[in-house]
Amino acid sequence: MKFEGIDSQGHMTIMEAHKNYGGMGEGTTPMDLFLIALGGCAGIDIVTMLEARKQQLESYEVVIDGERREEYPKFFKKIALRFVLKGDLDDNVVDRVVSLTMTKVCPIAAMLSKIAEVTWSYEIARG
Repeated sequence: MKFEGIDSQGHMTIMEAHKNYGGMGEGTTPMDLFLIALGGCAGIDIVTMLEARKQQLESYEVVIDGERREEYPKFFKKIALRFVLKGDLDDNVVDRVVSLTMTKVCPIAAMLSKIAEVTWSYEIARG
């Protein structure tokens, strides 16, 4: 069971049920899209703000784990993000930017934090 979603700019995304519910492994589950969207939204904001603050970011990665409720509706009850930033970065600037992103700037984080416990951490890899 696959569905095609087309966004406001005409980009297509393939969505599919999880294999446990008849999916063939050819598309992303809608629930995974929530987590991917959160990582992308946070990434855009973090990278943009670090660049505006003249930080030398070489790479950005985020690992996201979501824990869903057992009962229906099985929405996320906990979401944990771990940001891995590489470059010549000031710890205080990174801390401020990540905190601002997750509490005030990223609209997806703001929405999800209304229904789930959203936590985050970061690490800076240098060299």
